[in-house]
Amino acid sequence: MEVREDILRILEIPKILAEFASCVRGELGLSAIEKLRPRGDAKALVERVALFKSYTSCRDTFGEWPWNSSGCVSAMLSEARRSGMLTGEELASVARFLSLAKLTREHLAKHRDAYPHFDSLSRQIRDFSEESDALGVLDDKGNLYDSASPELAEIRRELEILRRQIRRSAQNILDNPSLAHMLQERVTAFRNGHFVFLVRQEFVNRFPGTVVDRSGSGSSVYMEPSALVPLNNRLAMKIRDEKEEERAIFRRLTQVILARERPLSECETVLSDLDLIYAAAEVMAKKRWKLPQYAEKTMFVLQEARHPLLGESAVPVTIRCGDRFRSLVITGPNTGGKTVVLKTAGVCIYLAWCGLPIPAGEDSVVGNIGSIFADIGDEQSIEQNLSTFSAHVKNIISILEQADRTSLVLLDELGAGTDPQEGAALGIAILDTLTREKGLTLATTHHNPVKQYALTAPGVETASMEFDIESLSPTYRMLLGVPGKSNALLIAGRYGLPEKVLEKARNVLSEREAPVEDLIGELNERKAWLDRAEGEIAALRKSLKEEKEKYDDGVREIEFRRDRILSEAERKAASILEKAEESSKKLLKELEDSAKSAVHRQIRDTSEKVRSERKHLEQNQEKRLLSSGIGTRGEFSPSVGMAVQVAGTEIVGTIESLRGNRALLRAGVMKMEVDVKKLVPTKKKPKGAVTPPESFSMSPDRVPPSVMVRGMNVDEALPVVERYLDQAMRMGYDQVTVIHGRGEGILRREVHSLCASLKYVASYRLGGPSEGGFGVTVVEFRK
Repeated sequence: MEVREDILRILEIPKILAEFASCVRGELGLSAIEKLRPRGDAKALVERVALFKSYTSCRDTFGEWPWNSSGCVSAMLSEARRSGMLTGEELASVARFLSLAKLTREHLAKHRDAYPHFDSLSRQIRDFSEESDALGVLDDKGNLYDSASPELAEIRRELEILRRQIRRSAQNILDNPSLAHMLQERVTAFRNGHFVFLVRQEFVNRFPGTVVDRSGSGSSVYMEPSALVPLNNRLAMKIRDEKEEERAIFRRLTQVILARERPLSECETVLSDLDLIYAAAEVMAKKRWKLPQYAEKTMFVLQEARHPLLGESAVPVTIRCGDRFRSLVITGPNTGGKTVVLKTAGVCIYLAWCGLPIPAGEDSVVGNIGSIFADIGDEQSIEQNLSTFSAHVKNIISILEQADRTSLVLLDELGAGTDPQEGAALGIAILDTLTREKGLTLATTHHNPVKQYALTAPGVETASMEFDIESLSPTYRMLLGVPGKSNALLIAGRYGLPEKVLEKARNVLSEREAPVEDLIGELNERKAWLDRAEGEIAALRKSLKEEKEKYDDGVREIEFRRDRILSEAERKAASILEKAEESSKKLLKELEDSAKSAVHRQIRDTSEKVRSERKHLEQNQEKRLLSSGIGTRGEFSPSVGMAVQVAGTEIVGTIESLRGNRALLRAGVMKMEVDVKKLVPTKKKPKGAVTPPESFSMSPDRVPPSVMVRGMNVDEALPVVERYLDQAMRMGYDQVTVIHGRGEGILRREVHSLCASLKYVASYRLGGPSEGGFGVTVVEFRK
């Protein structure tokens, strides 16, 4: 999109961008706002919006992005190329910038698999580790450490020795009674690069030394003792050597940084854009602005749009053009809000093409708008000796020359500034030309002929700003499809203009125009009534929808809680039965051989009852799982890649394959085979969380010979392994394999401890070279 600077001023874009400037975190964001321009084409705009959505999604999911107080470096580098040296403070600022670049690069690389749009940004931030290491000789304030160079370390060592010698000599002077009484203060001072004493005025000629400076009060002077002169001279030379060595180090560091000037400039652009995106996200959150949808057609629909500079007092208006008509003519009284509508449309479309949120509601759409032109306000020029009308005509000529079929043209007070009849005729001609040959047009007018043209011309729609006749004040609401009625005579009468004058004015109106005014008035009243009724119906529908959603959520919650309670009860019952079976087996081992046969028969009977009860519980659970999904399945037909939920549980996964009435479902790191009838559609997104142990199940006739728990923690893996071993034992396996991975061996040790505690496990061992080695455990069952 192309927008001239004068159009930005007319639309007050700099003031609106201040909303974003107030939310940036530093100089980088302000730099991005200063350089902000609309995207050049639709592809660049879509990519920008996708990056914005990726940033906000990553921020919401993984927390705030890394940031520090770094500023821009490009201006410093440009100046350094001329002067050849950056100061210590400037180099410290560059070091902070490189630190931020490193943090941002790592953050982008960490999440680019989940957010592919981060990949291009990550590549634009180069590796500056060598430059960061070189700047490691500076502290946060830009001072060099002694280790910056061997020469600097030696100079500073000698400086410290000299200072100690000077302090000892100074202390000797302070301890000398013949000199101490001459001093104003019994401390040394440092003036003009020399250690001195503050001597009383009356002892100036008697104190052995040279006057260096006078005190602020004038009652004493700073004098350099003769005994300190040689030491002070040596100190001054060493300080000069120190400064020269520091400048040499600064110059070397500057050359290191300037060698990467272009990559640093590209990195600054990325960091600046990220700070601007952060500010845009803050504006969305604080002011409830929205990102519009984008369309290929030249059109726009702005739902409930507000002008940002009007604040909370702004009345929302819905503005559209390009979908059913290419030109919109807005009429209404002065100060009724017509110009605000034009500017609101221009502002929203400009921000949208910058990839930023707009002050409008949900479902707003912005299409392919290639440029924005505007003729708003009084452009009279004294220097050029142009009248208001001449200035408008000159501007419109420029628009007609430059606009194309993708342009948006905003015209305020079309045909104003000259004779009404000629102005109306010229306005109709301009509007007709723009509608037929150019892009989209929003125009305001007071001329009745223009209103009448808009009512009948193809591709042109009318709208009016509502006016409250009772209060004689505008409501600032826009009524689409109805031209505005002139209320000049009505307002004049309410303010006390004599009836005779009003009557003469009515007679002056042509017989053709008067019925049109009456018709417009009636249409306005009906439109206002219909809009109010439509608003009430919409509010009622919204309320009913919200209540229905609350009711449905409540029903689902109750059913979910019921199923959880039943599942828990059945799980506890199964646990009790298992304990009873284990107790029976233990009792059998303790009996004498002579009594084993009788008890064994009793145990078989008990085990048969246990299996019968277990089967009954599993059948009840299966029935409940199926019934819990009836209300949500409808005409549900599962397919590969679809996100589904196992009915009656919190398990959400993705279908990887379908075979007959069985589906292979991935939930987190686990895979499970589930009956298709048990799956229901869901809006939840599959997460990386591991399936809860109590929800883990396998098909009875398809228990695999191995189970994978690699990647789980101990709390997640042990219940899965225990359940699997129990099912595998009951299916008649002689041995199975538990795949736990190598890692640090924590999970392997816990799996072995579990196997040792299970009565039906005969032995367990690590896998052989061909079986997976230390990464697996082979478990054998008792026969």
